[in-house]
Amino acid sequence: MEILLSSIIGAIVSLILSLIFEDQLTSLKKRFLRWLRTIFYRRKSPIPKAETFSIGKYTTSWLVIDGDGELEYTPATIRCRVENMPYTLPPEISALRDTIQKREARKKSKGENYQWNGPMYSLEKYARGRTIPEENLEITLTFRPSDYFTFQATITSLDTNLLTPPAVLTLRQKYLQGHELSNPIPFLSNGFGIALAVITKDKKLILTRRNTNIGVRPGQLDSSVVEGIQPILDRSNTYKGPDLYRTAIRGAQEELGIQLLQEDIHFLGFGLDTEYYQWGLLGIAYCSETIEQIREIRTRGIGGKWEVNQIEAIDINPKQILARLKENKIWSIGFVTVYYALTKEFGKDKIDTIAKEIFK
Repeated sequence: MEILLSSIIGAIVSLILSLIFEDQLTSLKKRFLRWLRTIFYRRKSPIPKAETFSIGKYTTSWLVIDGDGELEYTPATIRCRVENMPYTLPPEISALRDTIQKREARKKSKGENYQWNGPMYSLEKYARGRTIPEENLEITLTFRPSDYFTFQATITSLDTNLLTPPAVLTLRQKYLQGHELSNPIPFLSNGFGIALAVITKDKKLILTRRNTNIGVRPGQLDSSVVEGIQPILDRSNTYKGPDLYRTAIRGAQEELGIQLLQEDIHFLGFGLDTEYYQWGLLGIAYCSETIEQIREIRTRGIGGKWEVNQIEAIDINPKQILARLKENKIWSIGFVTVYYALTKEFGKDKIDTIAKEIFK
């Protein structure tokens, strides 16, 4: 009996000790995991919101480098240069690119929708200036060759975790956290492009809705035209490098079916979308077609209809347009492009007054 009692007491003591140490081990494990997250986790946004474009209580991820909607670039004040060799990608980005290339090749072999790898440019550096005596905007852009799969491995993969969970380290954290964002990182700054707000002959502003099956910002409301430089199709006739007016003309043709002329296009600002790390020029364009003519043209087929799902038109009324943008989420480049277009049409003071009232 005494032996049995001792065995029971020993078993109870062992159980209690095991529970105590198991709880301590579990607690220690949880504290260790929290420590790992503290070490590796950093906030998604690389810069304070106060430094990006905002008006009233409406904030965006657009970092203004130059321009305000009233000042303007001209064909003579936008100079583009190209260095021949692409940048060598860091190992983790090269691995992501290889994965994307293999994935899209598998989709193609199975007869599924796939992304193809077209040529692009990355931004190496830029130099701002002003003309004398007019004080117009002036810029020199230097590019490096890149491609769409590199764009996918960088711009659309900024928040992909590079480590094994629970540890977290993303491209955004590794390369953009603490970086002076006004200085481009060439192997990241892929897909330099333009964005336009197009005004029709019958005084309508065009907004577009992106298709839901594309690789970047599917289904989002957007400005009239958004187009990346295509190094071959947009090559200048007069110098080595791209002509950004050609990019804009091609984008309008592919996405809306309209034929713009160089004099129809006015570039009003330059900057960076810090959420997607996309650099570009923003502006306004005036077309000779009415909105109904554009809709009819699109029914006959256009080159970029796969990218733009639908278009909508709003009267050129600042209150109506800004209220529409308040009701429906539009990405930051689209918002600032529309703001610059309204500023060009109605003046900065008037648009700021209306916008502050709507976004109060």
